[in-house]
Amino acid sequence: MSPRHAVPSEFAPAFGPAHRPDGASIPGRASGGAGAPTQGAVEPFDALAAPELFPLDRSYTFLNHGSFGSVPHEVAAVARRWREDIEARPIEMLDRRLDGLLRDAVREVARFVGSTPSRTGFVVNATEGVHAFLRSIRWKAGDEVIVLDQVYNAMRQQLLRLVEEEGIVLREVALPWPVDSGDSIVALVEAAVGERTRLAIIDHVASPTAVVMPVAPIVERLRVRGVVVLVDGAHAPGSLPLAVDAIGADAYVANLHKWPCAPKGCAFLAVGADWHDRVRPLATSHRFREGFAREFDWQGTRDPSPWLTAPAAIAFFERFGWPRVRARNHAMAAWAQRMLAESWGVAPLTPADGSLLASMAPVAVPERVRARFPSVRALQAALYGRHRIEIPVIEWRDRWHVRVSCHLHVREADVLVLRDALPDAVP
Repeated sequence: MSPRHAVPSEFAPAFGPAHRPDGASIPGRASGGAGAPTQGAVEPFDALAAPELFPLDRSYTFLNHGSFGSVPHEVAAVARRWREDIEARPIEMLDRRLDGLLRDAVREVARFVGSTPSRTGFVVNATEGVHAFLRSIRWKAGDEVIVLDQVYNAMRQQLLRLVEEEGIVLREVALPWPVDSGDSIVALVEAAVGERTRLAIIDHVASPTAVVMPVAPIVERLRVRGVVVLVDGAHAPGSLPLAVDAIGADAYVANLHKWPCAPKGCAFLAVGADWHDRVRPLATSHRFREGFAREFDWQGTRDPSPWLTAPAAIAFFERFGWPRVRARNHAMAAWAQRMLAESWGVAPLTPADGSLLASMAPVAVPERVRARFPSVRALQAALYGRHRIEIPVIEWRDRWHVRVSCHLHVREADVLVLRDALPDAVP
């Protein structure tokens, strides 16, 4: 990556001072806010956790980074410079230099997630990556695909399309809710495998419930049974320590525009050695049959700036230390689950020690609150309209819960705003 597109030098020191875009130092967090933090709260990431690093509108409380995150000011500036370079010299950038630039970016992403660069390619989002893998399989009528019932709905819809077009059979494995342990998940998935099971799609972090799935032991058990395994890691990079090749799945897809905060439209697909010559992007273009990397690096004319910006996004948080970033966000999510459950008088939906959480936490909505609203959408609208809180309210297994996302811009005071607001929410 050239210096022009690197994260600005003032952010290079591992724990150096943070600055706003105008160059002023970011002050420390003021005390107070929506009540004092409860015992066991997670202290902020010093000045580095300051929301001013992100362009978020601070007139409302943003607790939904897991759906769509916010790109830090400095990373957005890198993306703008890439777009300016492309518009200034479009033929040079897209025709002569893009191959090398994209391979450089892929190598940085592969280093970050622990995949093999030659078997890693960019896609727009995890949904597109899953679709590319599914379309690379030669299906037979009656082939069975198993998923967890917590599968992301876009993936379920893709499989329902294959039910119609290819005659596959879709089976959903129902997990207990609340969930008590990773071992129980492994056992349920393994027990679901039958003679016709061809493929299993396993979420690394379930979108509706935020549960972290024990993907490595699941992959190990299923591959022994001859089942192809695709891991949907949409929420994993940046929220979990990740070693894609070590997981051993046939394919792994994930977003970089969530927790690493790359621009929207930045994701990757990594495949195992057995699939290197079999998986192709959805867009068949000039480089058909030239190999995985060549085909994924040119999928037709499109804006590659989100992909080219991925190394800068990774580097932005790397200066703090990714293990420290993940640990802080995980601790915040685990604290939020414990504190909110205790405050609202509800039972935790995952183990209270946070062992099945990454950077998000599900917390049950008290029945006394649910009784006042006709739907989860009505409660979500009330939280936003009356209290300016942006958070998803999810109906799952006849229960309602909120899903709290914790990135560096989230402070204890933000979670306390939710604590105090939800019991008072009105239709």
